[in-house]
Amino acid sequence: MTEKKPKGNCRHRWTMSNVRNGYLVVEGCFHCRHRTSFFSEEPVPPQDDYREGDHFWSYLGSSQASKFDLKCEECSQEVPLKDVMALMLCMRCDSECGVYKAGSGEKGSKTWAYVALCANTSHASGRCVTKPGIKALNEYFNRGIQDPHKKIIVVSCESRKSVDTCQGIVLADVGLTEIY
Repeated sequence: MTEKKPKGNCRHRWTMSNVRNGYLVVEGCFHCRHRTSFFSEEPVPPQDDYREGDHFWSYLGSSQASKFDLKCEECSQEVPLKDVMALMLCMRCDSECGVYKAGSGEKGSKTWAYVALCANTSHASGRCVTKPGIKALNEYFNRGIQDPHKKIIVVSCESRKSVDTCQGIVLADVGLTEIY
């Protein structure tokens, strides 16, 4: 049996845990124009309209998605990613967008930028995905890359220029991470 390293000295080897498949469901309020999203494990994504305080939430769309947490194989530290509703590959649609810029920072490299999508899509509450979650996701995705010119960058969705015009592909299959 291998001895677990102390968490403070560990060079984490993250692995996915608590993997769930389902849908990223996006809703909008026509009153305030805010967006919200949530992860649903139901066989069919919910599409109900409802009122919540001053908000009138209506279904805007859904995408197949996978949700997971991370756990270190070395020290058993866990990073719950409960604030990440899904991951989305940036399609580089707007050179003024913070996600585009994050993925274009290194000349000559093959960098893919992913967006960690939170529930509060409009960020009206001022909260987004936690920094420890973003750090662990970056470590996880870059761990097995053999090509020194290849890099994956994961940023929070508050980096996007516009939720309305942002284009990307939601990560629907956790097995897709093995192709990197």
